Formats: sequence, structure tokens, C-alpha cells
Amino acid sequence: MNRPELAAWLDRCVAWPLVCAFVFSIPWEKSLAVPGLGTATRLLGGPALVAAAGVLWLRRSHRRLNAGLVLAACFAAWTGLSCLWSVSRAATVDRALTFVQLVLMVWLIWETCRTSRRQRQLLAAYVAGSAAASILTLLRYAQGLETYYRRYAAPGFDPNDLGLTVALSVPPALYLAARGGAFMRWFCRFSAALAVAAVLLSASRTALIVTFCAFSYTALAWRGLDRAQRWWNLILFGFLLCGVLYLAPPFSRQRLTTLPPPEAGGMLHNRKQIWKAGVRALLSRPLLGVGAGAFPEAVEPELGIPATPGHRYVAHNAYLSVLVECGLAGFGLFALWLGVLAAYVWMLRPAEK
Repeated sequence: MNRPELAAWLDRCVAWPLVCAFVFSIPWEKSLAVPGLGTATRLLGGPALVAAAGVLWLRRSHRRLNAGLVLAACFAAWTGLSCLWSVSRAATVDRALTFVQLVLMVWLIWETCRTSRRQRQLLAAYVAGSAAASILTLLRYAQGLETYYRRYAAPGFDPNDLGLTVALSVPPALYLAARGGAFMRWFCRFSAALAVAAVLLSASRTALIVTFCAFSYTALAWRGLDRAQRWWNLILFGFLLCGVLYLAPPFSRQRLTTLPPPEAGGMLHNRKQIWKAGVRALLSRPLLGVGAGAFPEAVEPELGIPATPGHRYVAHNAYLSVLVECGLAGFGLFALWLGVLAAYVWMLRPAEK
């Protein structure tokens, strides 16, 4: 077997299956923790990266990087560089390593997922993983195992995180259901229904809003859908509506159909105090920021040590967090990256958009 044949075999039989397994594990990674070793996602990601690097070495060529990936790498490098002036080097190192891992994951998918067929396979892997997380949530509900008071999620998950994770699988499920064979169509419809059920059991308002937005795919792709898929999308949307109004457990229905309780006003006041402290921390270091991941330490001198042991201040605003931690320079890089990604999305065909 010569080098090109070996590269093709390694890509087809080792690297790509590992990448698919890696993506499949993402939606329910917190339920797949291996004691002493970490999550299954981490265990699969390492071998997948090594296999992809082996394919790259055998081919002696790589897929040309696009601007989005280059900017992601630059932003990760900036977070690492912020260790030099961070108010909490340990937190910055931890955050920088997380960003490096994310960039490597994006590169891994970019390098191995080169065809539309593989793109659909990867979407199907995420939908399948989301279905697994949804089933685990349903099982916990059937067993009466609450995560919080009358709220349910797969083992290891916060209900809000679980709801958002499975809600993100609805658009790719609807997309694949309109383009796959008979098995793929039914599998994706069933997975979308499971995701809706899990969102209802999580009683997460944010996840519910995301799920409603996900069904906008039906309106955007209406002309390209056949009659059967149009009806099924409407049926699934009807299931979501009926679930919110009639089918979900009483507590879920009550929580999802009402505004936050009056005591949430105090929570908003606390958040405003955190935001004000974050702005003051930014004004002290406007250009470079306080260091990636160091927002809690930057606002602690003004807000004091959190009353709850082990609790750390969180910005509750991703853009403010990036601005305070990475400064105007890092935030400019971050905004440019988001702008490039938005431009790429705008150039996609309507169905993929």
C-alpha cells in the first residue's frame, strides 16, 4: 500500500469514524464521563486529532484555511498572550487552553469534512447524540429523578444547558429529514420530537425560545420542501405548541408560559451591579483587558467575596465578558471573527443558511 492509498484508508476507516463518534458524543458528553479519565468527548477527540494529523502527514497537503478559522486561531492566541498581564494567570491559562481545544476541534472538522455528504453525516451524528440526551432526560422523568425542583435533564446536565443543547439539533434534523432517504427522514423526525419533549421537561425558557426559532427553518425552506415534509414540520411545531399548553407536566407548563417571578427583579439588580463592576474593571485596562477568564477576579475587589462558598461571579453577558477580559483589542478581533462568520453564512444557499 503506497502513501496515498494509506492516507485514504486512514481517513476513511479511522479518522472520519472517530470524528463522527466525537460529534455524536458532544450533546450528551456530561452523561458519558469516565471516572479518572474525563468525558468520552475528550477521550474521542484526542485519537481523532492524532488520526487526522496522520492523514495530513501522509498526504503532505492540507485543506486551505479560511479566514474564519485563521481569526479563531488569532483570538485563541490573544487569550493566551493575555497571561502576561492577567489579574489571574491560573484562570487565563485554563481559558486559553479551552480556546485552543476548540480551535483544534474546528480545524479537525474543517480538515476531514470536505464533502456535502460528510457534512450531512456529521449533522446526523449531532442529531443522534441529541436524541440520546433527550432519551436520557425522558428516562429520568419516568423514574421521577429531578435535576432541580420538577425540572429534568440527562445525568450530569443543568436543565438550561440540556434544553439549549437539544434545541440546537432541531434545525439540522429538519434539514436532514428533507434530504435523506426513508430511514433518515423518520429518524430525524423522531429525533426532533424527542428534542421538543426534552426541552419541555427541562422547563427552560431560553431553550423554548430557541426551539421556536428553530422551526423558522420550515418557513425559510418552504418552497424547497415536498408536501410530506411540510406537513411533518407543521405537526412537530404543533407538538411543541400543544406541549407548552397541554402536554407537558403542570410545573413545566406553568414555568414556560409565565414571566420570571417578582424576585427575579433582585436577580436583575445583582446582574446590573456585576455589569457596572465589569465596566469599571474595563476602564482600568481598556486596551488589553484584565486577562481571559479573569472576569470573576477583576470584579471581586468591588463586589466582595461571593456569599455562597465556591461561587464565582459571572458576567451573564458574553460580549461584556469578552470586552472586559480581552480589552478593546481582543474584542475587535472577536467582532471581526463574528462578522466573517456572518458573511459566510449569508453566502450559503437558502436551505443551508
